[in-house]
Amino acid sequence: MALVDSFAKENSAEIVVNEDKLFYMIKRIHTDFPCINGANNANVFKKSAAFLCEFVGEQVVENFECSMSDKLKKIANNGSAIIAFHIVTTMLNNATVQNGQESIQNPIELSKHSYIDIIDALSRITLQGSFMLVTVLLEQLVYKTNPSLQYDTNKLSTT
Repeated sequence: MALVDSFAKENSAEIVVNEDKLFYMIKRIHTDFPCINGANNANVFKKSAAFLCEFVGEQVVENFECSMSDKLKKIANNGSAIIAFHIVTTMLNNATVQNGQESIQNPIELSKHSYIDIIDALSRITLQGSFMLVTVLLEQLVYKTNPSLQYDTNKLSTT
């Protein structure tokens, strides 16, 4: 809720979050985490993806009024996607990866066009249908601005 409040303050936004849905989905994430080893053993990207998918899928944001581009305004469920993405990208700053060996030093950077496309793509996600794709997306966004964190890479094409 602190990150929702800080977003609202920074963007002069009015945001109504259904706290019952929020607390229920957080409880459900720990009970029904979509990985074999459960939430406690999942990496930061899987934890972030589970939160993001559930927050958007449950449409936790009931009202979202904020100054935004016309392209963002046209996206259904934009409030849940924008707030969930804000929470996750903020929480990834300085998070540890690779079994707690290294931390994410550089925040995710996106062009305005990419941001709009990502919010559009995220606006329709669910835990069951999108979890692994969102996990990979978050990993690659972090690795884009923190290339030293990515390990064991392979070139997929020679040109």
